[in-house]
Amino acid sequence: IMELIITTKEKLESLIDSSVSKALINVYSQKENEKERNKYYTIKEASEELRVTILTIRNYIEKGYLESTKIGKRILISSASIDKALIEVKSLKYKR
Repeated sequence: IMELIITTKEKLESLIDSSVSKALINVYSQKENEKERNKYYTIKEASEELRVTILTIRNYIEKGYLESTKIGKRILISSASIDKALIEVKSLKYKR
């Protein structure tokens, strides 16, 4: 069923502007979230983020708690790997 709505030019422009603005804000916020999810940390940055020592981060990588990627001489850790490790640590803490 089609419904005929009578409106002024200004109201229509305002409605279109607000709809487009909301859509653009939504798109940009999703892109920002994707950038944060795809962020990679060096060992030093990861240690600062998790508030542990660099040696602890290296031990976590060696034990398999953190997944890392080696590019040249740099070791990079994805933010998804850090989030996953934090979830696992929390679940182990409450199992005891």
